[in-house]
Amino acid sequence: MNVTSKPIVVAVADRDCRALLDFAAAEAVADRCTLHLVHVVRTPPSLPESFAMAYQAAEEYGARVVADVVDATKARVDGAVPVTAELVTRGDPVEVLVERSADARMVLTQHRRLMGVRRVTSSSTTSGVAAHAHAPVVSVPESWRQPVEVDRPVLVGVNEPGRSRGVLRAAFEMAANRAVDVHVVHTWWLANGYDSLVVDAAMRVERERQFEQELGPELEVMKGDYPGVAVGVSVIHAPAAVALTDAADSAGIVVLGRRHHTLAVGSHLGAVVRTVLRHSAVPVMVVEPSETTAGTGGRRR
Repeated sequence: MNVTSKPIVVAVADRDCRALLDFAAAEAVADRCTLHLVHVVRTPPSLPESFAMAYQAAEEYGARVVADVVDATKARVDGAVPVTAELVTRGDPVEVLVERSADARMVLTQHRRLMGVRRVTSSSTTSGVAAHAHAPVVSVPESWRQPVEVDRPVLVGVNEPGRSRGVLRAAFEMAANRAVDVHVVHTWWLANGYDSLVVDAAMRVERERQFEQELGPELEVMKGDYPGVAVGVSVIHAPAAVALTDAADSAGIVVLGRRHHTLAVGSHLGAVVRTVLRHSAVPVMVVEPSETTAGTGGRRR
């Protein structure tokens, strides 16, 4: 079995993860790389000794979760790629997955759509990992199913063309792997209550011209590296999160960059990325915008 060196790390939980495993198996088989499943037992960091049996029960339950998910994953890949697994009995899930991402091709998580007070009081493993991981992170909605249309494009959101090469490369590489097109989307909005009054057709045309001119040099690099990938560009006058979420409905996957590393220490996911992660109906890949750490590994045709 000939596989690439870096595995796809998959964060599995004790709930229905069919969407996650379907996506993971398809990516691993196509990329010829190992699937490494990681399950973190969620227990308090410290409990009295009298609670030892509770720890043991939690670990035994976690072991059963891992065994079940391994069986389900092996059935999906049918021996095409190796499947390994790891049960982590102590630690914060975000910290564990960020650590594992250092040697990963990508990290996959499944996103649950929580509503009301559950959304307010529940921390997001997906957002935490995507903000700090050393590899691309893909969030797969739990409601996602493999689309019938296999030629859906890779949608990539670009804000600043001069800082977009890592995000563009991740998108073009994914498109080359899937033999589909790239759809670049740039959004703009004046962020005031009179936007719809002061923006006219001439302003829209000028904004499109300016963006395409700024993006041109970056696209030339991508076209040279990925000559088989066709690309289209849309400049949309609308709030970014709204436009990207709407455009995602016709895409196979969305690729977004987290905030640039020169910003202050802390979460590097902006409001737009967080909103798209929360509401997109298709998988969303979050990458570091710099050229050095973005990308999903080698190409496949």
